[in-house]
Amino acid sequence: MFTQHDFEALSGLYVQPAWFAHVDFPSGSRRLHTGMGPVEIGGHEWEGVSDPFGGQLVGLGAVEESYFGQAPAVDVVMSGANREFLKSVWDDRHAIEGCACDLYFATFDAETGEPVVMFRRMMQGRLTAPRVVINGPVVRAISLKIVGEFEGLNFPTMGSMWSPTGQRQRYPGDTGLDYINADLVEVYKP
Repeated sequence: MFTQHDFEALSGLYVQPAWFAHVDFPSGSRRLHTGMGPVEIGGHEWEGVSDPFGGQLVGLGAVEESYFGQAPAVDVVMSGANREFLKSVWDDRHAIEGCACDLYFATFDAETGEPVVMFRRMMQGRLTAPRVVINGPVVRAISLKIVGEFEGLNFPTMGSMWSPTGQRQRYPGDTGLDYINADLVEVYKP
């Protein structure tokens, strides 16, 4: 995914990471990024969703590679949301759930704003229903996840025959279904 040139560029002194999400909401497609203001990259204009002066910040959890029996999921948290924004998200929560979302990564030179490492699609998935977290009169946040298409692997399904859990119920110790939809690398030695 990343070249040797990308790794050398990432070791620079003033490299700033940024996350971009292309989301297909029912009201229309939106291109968002975790910074402030509009940014043009990849031939599209992306709108910033963080506003430290308005008290609204967006954070993403770790983007992990999928491995056997586990589907990737990324946590997204927007903190400092005002009351009107919380209400709008709550009212639209059913429309938000299941929207397609592609997550991209790029880095910029913090001094010049020029891209250092161009777009890389890190994950293709869907949004979960948003959760509103209110802790007292001051702390307000919205959290949701971007989940991959095989997100169901993250949860045990007790009655399903064709899941790793269902297979182990019938045949204890059998791990055969753990390898379905997993990338395998075969090495042949002469």
